[in-house]
Amino acid sequence: MIPGTADTNGAWIGKRVPLQDFLRLARGHGVPYCDVLFAITRDGMENVFAPENGTTYFPTHRNGYPDIFFRPDLSSARVLTWHDRTIAVNGIYHLPDGSEVPLTPRRVLIQARERLRNLGYEPYAATEFEFYVSDGTPEELRASGWQLRPLSTRAYTYQVFRSSIDQDFLSRWRNHLLHAGIAIEAMNPETGPGQYELNATYTDALRCADDSFLYKNGLKEIAAMEGRTASFMAIPRSDWAGSSCHIHQSIRSTSSGEPVMMEPGTEGVRPELSEVGRHYLAGVLATLRDFAAIYWPTVNSYRRAKPYSWAATTVTWGFDNRSTALRVVGEDAGSVRIENRMPGADVNPYLAIAATLAGGAYGIEQRLEPPAAYPGDAYADASLEPLPKSLDEAVDILEQSAVARELLGEDFVVHYVTSLRAELAQWHAHVSDWEVGLYFETA
Repeated sequence: MIPGTADTNGAWIGKRVPLQDFLRLARGHGVPYCDVLFAITRDGMENVFAPENGTTYFPTHRNGYPDIFFRPDLSSARVLTWHDRTIAVNGIYHLPDGSEVPLTPRRVLIQARERLRNLGYEPYAATEFEFYVSDGTPEELRASGWQLRPLSTRAYTYQVFRSSIDQDFLSRWRNHLLHAGIAIEAMNPETGPGQYELNATYTDALRCADDSFLYKNGLKEIAAMEGRTASFMAIPRSDWAGSSCHIHQSIRSTSSGEPVMMEPGTEGVRPELSEVGRHYLAGVLATLRDFAAIYWPTVNSYRRAKPYSWAATTVTWGFDNRSTALRVVGEDAGSVRIENRMPGADVNPYLAIAATLAGGAYGIEQRLEPPAAYPGDAYADASLEPLPKSLDEAVDILEQSAVARELLGEDFVVHYVTSLRAELAQWHAHVSDWEVGLYFETA
């Protein structure tokens, strides 16, 4: 058994536990983990130190990093055929007193889902992740100074020719995911060398996040086992296409099970949104800047967000418009949905889906109305409200956002902001090869 779930960055944290021991622990407090897992920097080299005050829970050296306990959700169990006789099970971390650890990303998503359920709606979602594949394991590429060796030397967007060449490993990877209960609608080459896109089947929002988390980490494992590296970095090179995570989402009535995003009787190429659909859209739109540090969680994320890159750059929405941050698409009640095009492939799926659902719930609660749909090229309109240009700016916005603290929780926001500031401090202290090459002689 591998009982475990995501840390803040979306990494798979788990232990290998024999079945009989897992059952014993699951019947008790749960599987113990040191809570330092929520205080380690992304590179694993340093710890993030808790602020002196202002938060209820934050892992800290001041109390010796005690145990927290992973309690499994047995309905999430998946068979991992790329491992030997292994089952993975997801869940939530708990404190010794039995309360849930407020930093657990899966818990943050469940809270957002419950907010919508309390309003009478069940959220559904699907993700589209793009990623690069390079020859060489992560260890080999690190030793080479990250000299990437993409599987193709140019882009083969949607081309069957390239799909045929890569059919062997694409089919093998897809079969592993299918055995893990993840239904894949499509895998295809994308617009970068060695870049691919994976589209998962529409399902309930928690299942969508579990699937996305598992296939993102699973593809990395499978690739490494074959001497390759699968990367979900937002943009590995400035002359390559960025990698996104588009989140398709809609809501259905909890009482009837019927979809509610479309105004009845407006089927067609451009259906009208219902009243609740408009409120939901307006809430997601209104919180894009507040949640930018979640949708774009790394320094590298912001290098992807540039005009004509297929990435969002402005606080906009439109009907089937890929230059806007939110794209409304669909032709009938069952297919009308919102596509959040802002997130990059480097997101933690639980947090990104939680943010967009929480934004939608906020819009319904506040009965927000969106502006008119943007009809043209949003990249070309300098009057539109821009999204944050850097992680520094996005973290400042999140830290000051009362809406984010109310929707996602005070403890989570404080921890997330503190963790990102620690990563930013590492980045600001780093001297890059570009700086040395430009300034060592000329300065």
